[in-house]
Amino acid sequence: MVLGTQGRRAGLVFVSVLSLVWIVPILIMLTVAFMPADQRAPKFGGLLIEGLSLHNFITVFGDAPIFRHFVNSLVITVSSVAFVVLVGSLAAYAFARLRFAGKEIWFYLLITTLMLPVPALIVPMFQINKGLGLLDSYLGLILPYVALGTPFAIIILRSFFEALPKELEEAALVDGASRFRIYWQIVMPLSWPALSVVVIFQFMTSFNEFILALVTIDDAALKPLTLVPLIYSGQFMARPGSMFAVLTLITIPVIAVYVLMQRFLVRGLTAGAVKG
Repeated sequence: MVLGTQGRRAGLVFVSVLSLVWIVPILIMLTVAFMPADQRAPKFGGLLIEGLSLHNFITVFGDAPIFRHFVNSLVITVSSVAFVVLVGSLAAYAFARLRFAGKEIWFYLLITTLMLPVPALIVPMFQINKGLGLLDSYLGLILPYVALGTPFAIIILRSFFEALPKELEEAALVDGASRFRIYWQIVMPLSWPALSVVVIFQFMTSFNEFILALVTIDDAALKPLTLVPLIYSGQFMARPGSMFAVLTLITIPVIAVYVLMQRFLVRGLTAGAVKG
């Protein structure tokens, strides 16, 4: 019992220290972003400012078309999430319920694609986009994001679909429902926990992606929000408050989506782990 209590305490200390590693940089970003204009730098390593001010955010919105870049990111991200959910769920349902030649081989091939490092795929994706004339377009980012996110979505959703009671689908088949109707009207409404996992991860990946966006989009009017610090680096580097205000604006949508959907996250990740 003593060892168990000590172990829990040690685990709590470890988790607390690990949390600080993530929380402290975020606190520094927020303090610098809300730093008053007349304060040159925060004190005590960036954790203390003389007051809260929206001056940096007002400056950023006045000097850069932040809203346009945000709309670009939103169009690209929402589109990629929608396609990943649609394509991934259809493929996952096929892997979970249908029988076809080479099903397991195709599934394990999908798993191997997750082992490929994304930076290694940047040059081939750039060449494909160039050959298809998709540079400087939304599709030049949406299609690669969908291709990269679909295997993960299939793996998560297949496990969840397999854990659903087959009796529901068998009863629907007896009543004359098609496989697509079963997928759309029965399986999908029951799959919100797993779908939330896919939405959260795809949203975070697409909204925060930088390298592919950098090499694909050259038109300033089409650049997503993540490229704003680079676009205006010369202008904002002399004003760290403005730079950190931009970084805060980039962070807010991802945190908002996670907070809204996090109650489904753990349930969705563990739903297919144990089968009855």
